[in-house]
Amino acid sequence: MESINGLLVADIGASNARMAVTTDCQTLIKTVNYKLSSFDSIELLIQEYFKEIGFLTEKAILGIAAPILGDQVNFTNCDIKFSQKSLKQNFFSKGLIILNDLELQAHALKILKKNDIEPIGKVEVGIMGSKILISPGTGLGIAGVVKENIIFTEGGHLNIPEIIPTFNPILHDFESKKGRLATFEDFLSGKGINFIYSYFSKEDTCAYTNEEILTNLDNSDCFKTKELMQQLLAVFLRYMALIWGSTSGVFIAGSIARTLLQGSDHKEFRKNFENSLTMKELLVHTPIFLVKDIDLGLKGGLKLASTVKKIIKS
Repeated sequence: MESINGLLVADIGASNARMAVTTDCQTLIKTVNYKLSSFDSIELLIQEYFKEIGFLTEKAILGIAAPILGDQVNFTNCDIKFSQKSLKQNFFSKGLIILNDLELQAHALKILKKNDIEPIGKVEVGIMGSKILISPGTGLGIAGVVKENIIFTEGGHLNIPEIIPTFNPILHDFESKKGRLATFEDFLSGKGINFIYSYFSKEDTCAYTNEEILTNLDNSDCFKTKELMQQLLAVFLRYMALIWGSTSGVFIAGSIARTLLQGSDHKEFRKNFENSLTMKELLVHTPIFLVKDIDLGLKGGLKLASTVKKIIKS
């Protein structure tokens, strides 16, 4: 197969992989989306993509839904694992960068345009500070931007405190069934939507998809699920904003966030977000933005490629 002087950019989550190629670090071509469940390994995914587009590249930037701690990379919410060294030897001998998927997406925050985001509620004039990106999905991804530095975190694995009275019985039910305390990722995710709905409906098997639960507001159990998810998300954003001092913006991305906040009462959401007896003034000055762009990871790859041009040189 022909090899071109280009760069593969891939945003590979725990359920979906979005892949494209750039030859100039400014534009993307051959964008394809895959279900990760269709593949047993990253190698097979990459082979399928190159087969579909009809050429290959020997350089790549990959965002992976996993903490990148060493040569061995283990996905957080699925069974796939791979060796960075082996992947470079077999596919990308001319250059390979692997980072966490939210870390990759966070690079795009530097280049988002006004029409790429939607403000959530009104906010006072902002104070310069850090930015954070939060994406509920199969898991709960979080990354921060401090000046020009991107910092990956696993804040989604913090335990949920009992501060929402209507949610506390659900937390107790989760602890009884799972044998451990619940984390924010347990509920601000696809599996969390399903768990909350099943609790309200008393159904062992959910008849709806997650999207249907969040949009079928004529069903009282669906409505209560969405309402509770919004409250929990506001609480989590508040905690993260206070920890990070993210007065330059809290950015929420992903299909769950877009569906959850679609047609919602943004004023009520901000009220829950700002609900702090001691730090309300800081939170009032912290903007929240819903990211509408679905190619955040690929655009983050473009931005990163433009700053590490040595990887795309012949």
